[in-house]
Amino acid sequence: MNFDDVMKSTNGPAYEKEEIRNGPPLEYVGEKLKSSLEQQHELLNNINACVPDGLPLPPEYSEDCPLSVKPDFLVSPAFASFYYQIIAFAALFNMLGSVSSSTEVQRLAEMPRSEFRKWLNIIEGEGSVSGK
Repeated sequence: MNFDDVMKSTNGPAYEKEEIRNGPPLEYVGEKLKSSLEQQHELLNNINACVPDGLPLPPEYSEDCPLSVKPDFLVSPAFASFYYQIIAFAALFNMLGSVSSSTEVQRLAEMPRSEFRKWLNIIEGEGSVSGK
């Protein structure tokens, strides 16, 4: 058995580069990104739970416009923001391999708040912003 086959990188096949930087500590960046993700998760779930389907389009859209307010103007951009924040958070903590597909991100979006916070804590606790 090849040890390298068993111990895969936590970032999967993602691009890696060693860097030296000055600025706010990356733990601080991770803390702020985590808080942002918690709020984005709540926003996405509130849109899905509280915004009714079938809202009328703004007057500037024609009647034959194929877009719908809730899925196209609210859910889609909120989920895209959540998706990119999840990828950034996992990458920051060198745990990008834990988010292998958009299906996985969708599963995270649908988790109850307490389960999502547990997931964030696992990434933060098991990962490392220093790559060590």
